[in-house]
Amino acid sequence: MIMKFFKSSLKSLVFISIFFLSGLANATDIAEVTIDKIRATASDSCHSGRQYRIAYSHSVSEVAIVKQVRRFADLRAKSLGCVKVLHDNTQSNNLEQQINAIQGWITLGVDAIVVLPIEPTALQPLKRRAQAKGIKWLTYLGQMEGSDGFVGFNHAQSGQIVAQAAVDWVKKNRISHPKALVTSLTPLPSLSPRWTEVVRIFEKNNIKIVTLQDAADQTTGLRVAETVLQQHPDLDIIIGMTDDAAVGALRALKLTRTNPSKVFIGGQDGSLEGLSAVKKGGAYRASAAILINELGANIVDLALNAIRGKKPSFAYTPTVLASKYDQDLLQQLLNNYSR
Repeated sequence: MIMKFFKSSLKSLVFISIFFLSGLANATDIAEVTIDKIRATASDSCHSGRQYRIAYSHSVSEVAIVKQVRRFADLRAKSLGCVKVLHDNTQSNNLEQQINAIQGWITLGVDAIVVLPIEPTALQPLKRRAQAKGIKWLTYLGQMEGSDGFVGFNHAQSGQIVAQAAVDWVKKNRISHPKALVTSLTPLPSLSPRWTEVVRIFEKNNIKIVTLQDAADQTTGLRVAETVLQQHPDLDIIIGMTDDAAVGALRALKLTRTNPSKVFIGGQDGSLEGLSAVKKGGAYRASAAILINELGANIVDLALNAIRGKKPSFAYTPTVLASKYDQDLLQQLLNNYSR
């Protein structure tokens, strides 16, 4: 999920991550917002007979997981009965495509725009134009200054979940002096809790981190893990800041002929490949998985709350631990990728 977002436009996304940080001062309150509260507040939106149009722009609409999030947004709109979700065709972080789509939505006079901004400075004038026409402006992934809401997920929760799963595995297997590789992506500081929380929890539990290196895609994850495994053949844990990085590390495990029964690999996002690897068993033992069905529904409900002047319109979508120890949850997460 995260990797596909920044892969083709790192320079712009570095700016975005810094821009978003300024709006997260009340993150503690946001973290307390529950799915039940979001659903309950939005549930009576259709009682007045009003019809709503909500527009959603993701920077990489061609990606499989984004298509599924869109599908769940459409399903929530259909279940409510008075909402239509409009989607654009922005691909590969193409700023011109996104600007053209948003301009069209403003002209059309939609009720709300939910956008993952490719370049916040370029979209600020559009935000002002939209809000001047009474259109609510929400951002996806993080907050943008002056927005009416946001649909995001908690990176700290993600790091904590996968780190604790590794700690539990170490304790269960009575591993003495455990060693770990943790991947990061330092150019994007807004994502840093995905690895800083892992580092904090590992240090607290006397797990030695032999290296902390940038890797978020499968190719880099493979390369970094292969190098580290050659230097530390007794490595016990690999934590990817994305499932992509962790899937790459799993391939490195096979190339170096490392015994998978003696290694814990964990990723973050709940990608189809990551979840499938967890289900298959072996070294890939956990993924901190975003509930993409709830994420899609939140696009609709948080926008409706903003349109109607109700709270919450800012919220995180929960992240959960996907592991073989909860087969029902694991299968539910995998089913989210089925049509």
